[in-house]
Amino acid sequence: MVEEQFGKLTKNMNILIVGLGSIGQRHLRNLKKIDSKIKIYAYRRTFCTPTLDNQNNVIKENLEKKYNLTYIKNLENLKKYDLDAGIICSPSSFHVKESIKLLKQRINIFVEKPLGSNLSNIKNLKKILKTSKKINMMGYQLKFCPIINSLKNIIKKKKLGNIKYISIHHGEHIKNFHRYERYNNSYASKKKLGGGVVLTQIHEIDYLLYILDEYFVTKIKSLTKRISNLKIDVEDTLAASLELKNKKNNKIFCNLHLNYYEIPRKREINIIFEKGKVSANLVNKKLIIETEKNKIINKFNYLRNDLFLKEIKFFIKHVKNNLQINKNYSVLEGINSLKLALKLKN
Repeated sequence: MVEEQFGKLTKNMNILIVGLGSIGQRHLRNLKKIDSKIKIYAYRRTFCTPTLDNQNNVIKENLEKKYNLTYIKNLENLKKYDLDAGIICSPSSFHVKESIKLLKQRINIFVEKPLGSNLSNIKNLKKILKTSKKINMMGYQLKFCPIINSLKNIIKKKKLGNIKYISIHHGEHIKNFHRYERYNNSYASKKKLGGGVVLTQIHEIDYLLYILDEYFVTKIKSLTKRISNLKIDVEDTLAASLELKNKKNNKIFCNLHLNYYEIPRKREINIIFEKGKVSANLVNKKLIIETEKNKIINKFNYLRNDLFLKEIKFFIKHVKNNLQINKNYSVLEGINSLKLALKLKN
């Protein structure tokens, strides 16, 4: 049993999920795996997403009955529900306002990526976060990926010397994101909902900042455009070059490419160090370390949902024990990722 594996993390917890699309339902399923006794409240603007399983396949079950949900009509006067936390999974354009609304009602928050679609109300959110004692976390599950953390450790140990160049590539066809819906109905395809390849695939931007936490971006050149025949009103391509440096003035050049149309999908990170190179493939789950003398191939065995399960367990454990979350996982760090994404996008 998953409850036995994780231990008894929760006791009579009340959690609100805002939005029950694919990611909202994933968090719902994982919360119930962690502890079946968690009481789930839910707020939905629309009821267009059917009940899904872990592979986003449609199952013929009533979501409300299956998970004993209680739907609420709005996000006002939430005190009566005695909520331990709110998990915000609505379209990106709603995230900032909903975060502020919950924090003002003294509710711990977990916010799915990206934090928003623009910088509207960001200053207000930042001010509230710095004065509030409530626990907050961004939903970037790749920070719980063993490959990404292996890269971070390799960089930190500096056995291969300083980094000179990084290439990041993520291409995947938008029609394969959610098989249960037409791609042009997805939030990812709509400007008003915070769509576009840059914000939808912001994980690559976030983990770049995560693995290079001693560096800061000094120069940016980017091009975004819709170059395919997809029926969307947002960009489907990003081609960007960045320069980063640390306090010792060591410089890194980075190329970043994102697209909405690549078949088969490709998700790779290549890093050239002074004494070797490292290649990571997030599709076949391999990490290759090469020097003049040897070549080491590391294979990883994990399911995609394992990363989501780890991150939500991490959040719930901190809420239960009233422990503040490390800044690397915080909403404040989510602001930094969003700011860089918007610079690249614009």
